[in-house]
Amino acid sequence: MSTSSINSERYSGADYLAENPTWHEEDAPWKAGHIARILRANAVDPQSICEVGCGTGAILEVLARDFPAAAIEGFEIAPAAYERSLQRTSPRLSFTLGSPFESDRRFDLCMAIDVIEHVEAPFDFVRAMKAISDRQVFHIPLDMNALAVGRGWVLEEAREKIGHLHYFDRSSALALLRECGLDIVDSFYTPWAIDQSGKTWKKRLAAYPRRLAFSLAPHATVRMIGGWSLMVLTRSR
Repeated sequence: MSTSSINSERYSGADYLAENPTWHEEDAPWKAGHIARILRANAVDPQSICEVGCGTGAILEVLARDFPAAAIEGFEIAPAAYERSLQRTSPRLSFTLGSPFESDRRFDLCMAIDVIEHVEAPFDFVRAMKAISDRQVFHIPLDMNALAVGRGWVLEEAREKIGHLHYFDRSSALALLRECGLDIVDSFYTPWAIDQSGKTWKKRLAAYPRRLAFSLAPHATVRMIGGWSLMVLTRSR
């Protein structure tokens, strides 16, 4: 699988950097916490970890502390993000400009955290992850909900501002992984809109009905009003 089939050229250029100057690294502790949670809940203690599309490497920096025995490598195709990741290099943490799919490397665990929605050929991408690893972790935004579609968010913001090319709900995300030859070991929703609600008063206000509705009917709430992503642990079949 070539690097060119993973992402469009926009992620290597100035436009994406202008829209996302921090590469979302401020969210890394939150994401890393959920990754550690799903691994520990399933007694997974990988000795080698790679992240495809690691951005500035902030998630891996946190995981390196959580899994001190693991050799960890991040792969990124955007030069601007890669240059920032090099500041986090350590004896157990390294970064590569390019794709892990173009070598014969294998890893205990391969991760794609908020990446599948960006790739041009998601089935090829997931099968390539399967080919280089025993287990996989995915974090997938659930953009396909009634509220997002109704207000036009999916195309107007998700595609234009943050580069989402594909839009998932829970069922379609899990179906994609299964159809690529992966077994679902565990999955859970991550409450992005609730956990990040402290940023503005509008988000804090919106978090209350979301939390109540989710406690009563989680799947229906995610499908209707959104605000959640899906964390998934898989293994190669």
